[in-house]
Amino acid sequence: MEIALENLKLTLTSPWERAPGTIKTYLETGKRFLDWLGNKEPAEISFRQYFSYRRDNKISERTLCKEFYHLKKLAEANGWEWTFTADDVPFPEEEPSAPALAPEVVERLINAQHLYLKSDRFYLAVSTTWGCRREELARIRKRDYDAETILIRTAQKGRWVRHLIPDVLKPIFETYHPKQHTPTALSIMFHRICRAADIEVEKGSSFHSIRRNLRTILEWNLAEERLPLSLVADYFGWSKKTKGLTYGGSAMLDVYDHPEILPSDKFAIDMLIYKCHPYLKFWGGGTASPLKERFF
Repeated sequence: MEIALENLKLTLTSPWERAPGTIKTYLETGKRFLDWLGNKEPAEISFRQYFSYRRDNKISERTLCKEFYHLKKLAEANGWEWTFTADDVPFPEEEPSAPALAPEVVERLINAQHLYLKSDRFYLAVSTTWGCRREELARIRKRDYDAETILIRTAQKGRWVRHLIPDVLKPIFETYHPKQHTPTALSIMFHRICRAADIEVEKGSSFHSIRRNLRTILEWNLAEERLPLSLVADYFGWSKKTKGLTYGGSAMLDVYDHPEILPSDKFAIDMLIYKCHPYLKFWGGGTASPLKERFF
């Protein structure tokens, strides 16, 4: 069993290393299957029986769908026969739970910043400013930022992006040095922040709920400023393929870059986004300018 899991881990870390949370969940599924299998050799019938066993234990079809791909990777990593096709993937009938926080909720979270631990305040500031996934929050180290800029090491094969740190956030960055956190720890932190602010959120809410909210509002605000919505993709560090498919219906990107509207400054996208950012003003009490005057 240990060899099989080591082979899976190697596949998940080389040549492309997945996010720590992804590796953890794959290994958990692999161990669960191997514990159930015991000393038997894995075969097609084994996988079929395992899915029946899991379904008998009231495991949701959505979870079984996820485990299907985990076990496929386990089989591939160990050279086991995997005969299943896309037609065999468990199909979840229910809609996924993907809540986004209402703008007024995010505003309340920011306005309650004086109630938080320094760590909570730091990660909420990063989340509400750059819309980071929890895996991206977990990757932040002190070496990733200085007095002026921060590097967001984007997950899911996105492009790493260096952002300008708005002036209103600099005191937060000066008083806290990030420590190593797991994605799970950041999920726990999100709910701790909500409790401290006396805010009850929908089940399934997380830092990603802020990301969804921020994307939507930035698109609205960019449209009002007659700026291309695809700037959100650059700001979030999406891959060129994802950007093209989302905002142009094609992986071809040249049409959607609009270099003619961007100043020569390397932080030009930040300059445009920050001017219509919905939440930076609240970090400064609603009065402070999010950027230095030279950017306007």
